[in-house]
Amino acid sequence: MVRRKRNLVLVLAIFIALLLVGCGKEKIKEPISEDISEANLLKEINLDRISQYIIDVELNPSDMTYKGKQRVTYINKTGLDLKEIYFHLYPNAFNSLEDAPILFNIGEKMDKRTYTPGYINIEKVNVDDKELQWNIEGAKDTILRVELHKALEKDGKIEIYLEYTVKLPSTKDRFGYHNNGINLGNWYPILAVYDEEGWNLDPYYKIGDPFYSEVANYKVSITTPKEYIVAASGKILSETEKDGKTTYYIEGNLIRDFAWAASKDFSVKERDVDGIKIKLYSIDGNDSLIDEALTIGENSIKVFSRIFGNYPYEEYSIVITEFPSGMEYPTIVFISKDYFYKPLLNILEKVIVHETAHQWWYGLVGNDQIDEAWLDESLATYSEVIYTNEIHGSKAGEDYFNENIKLGYEYMVEYLGGEEVVNKPLPEFNGWDDYSLLVYIRGAMFLDKIKEEFGEEILYEILRTYYDRYKYQIANTEDFIRVCEDITKTSFQSLVNEYLYGNK
Repeated sequence: MVRRKRNLVLVLAIFIALLLVGCGKEKIKEPISEDISEANLLKEINLDRISQYIIDVELNPSDMTYKGKQRVTYINKTGLDLKEIYFHLYPNAFNSLEDAPILFNIGEKMDKRTYTPGYINIEKVNVDDKELQWNIEGAKDTILRVELHKALEKDGKIEIYLEYTVKLPSTKDRFGYHNNGINLGNWYPILAVYDEEGWNLDPYYKIGDPFYSEVANYKVSITTPKEYIVAASGKILSETEKDGKTTYYIEGNLIRDFAWAASKDFSVKERDVDGIKIKLYSIDGNDSLIDEALTIGENSIKVFSRIFGNYPYEEYSIVITEFPSGMEYPTIVFISKDYFYKPLLNILEKVIVHETAHQWWYGLVGNDQIDEAWLDESLATYSEVIYTNEIHGSKAGEDYFNENIKLGYEYMVEYLGGEEVVNKPLPEFNGWDDYSLLVYIRGAMFLDKIKEEFGEEILYEILRTYYDRYKYQIANTEDFIRVCEDITKTSFQSLVNEYLYGNK
């Protein structure tokens, strides 16, 4: 009995490690031909209702700091007059090693004597050159509350100017530096979301991807020492060099966040695929794997564009960097350089595919990743099965599902002792194991059940319709279930109760 339990724990550890890396002759159908330029993309949206960030940032690698100047145009879509506006200050979550949200509890194994904390110092908050009253509050000082001189009327617009200095933490995480890589995810003051629950001011939890944001338009200039190469969300429009520094001018329209990475050791290779420039930034990579990784990225974009709906941006960057796993941001993903070895090609493929799927599920169709994490993670996980089926054949797709999802579910039933509530907030999970098995695996089983009962084409129609209805917006579980019921003309109440809430 004890031995069996130990064996189970060992198998689970291996399985979860593989699971969390997502966070035959290849054949692929041609994608739908359609204008997907960003100019065409912007015609679909009322730009007067989209917030805008204009950010000027300069990185100083000698002390791992950067200074930012930021103008945020905020549109009040709350339906109420607002006296205050909130921003998330995620860098402050790294101010102490004990509390830092370092992925997979890696921080518990780090030496606090050698850890350099990360933080953000807000230096100025103005409107029309008049300083505003502001306060830093919330768990680990991760919320900036800005008091307005006068109430912002509903549908009104305001431009807030901020200046800040940020210290990067010494960790190979979403945000931090390690060896020859600097990752800048969740690095700037970003507007909190106001929804039917009011302002969402959740802390930076230690599990999951605890972020929630709306699409916005970004214009960002990044200045670094000239020997550094920058990968970023959006599209790099131009570069200028002056006084030993390079400034990158970048634009990203209708993206949910903006991330970037920098390294002196990046090599860059790119490929044009149906008008989309796919870039591969690698550290210490070899040519054969660079080509393999680009092909995986290319095939992922093609498969998901054809089945879910077109990828609407002009660029997509895969960054092989100092990172423990894989992480998605709009038009850019971070992938661990530890996977960039030939024997780990299957894991490298899994991670790139999973994070690319997030460009649709999280990036284009947004969701509250704190309260309803399953909505993007389950869909991204099942997208791995769809990709495998399309690229490697139906037998490979079936094997992939059995080995990566079905087997995981069988272990989950024994390991979690009947706990099967998938749709719950991050604080209610008991840790990474609980979160991963439920949100990734049980949620993916729900999608496979839809396929089993209604067929593959109906499942694909559900996913396409979900994308079409909610791209550039924020969807919730009710929205997804409504799409399912509209397409199938069937009540999903019993399936939802069983798969999302554990009520059999």
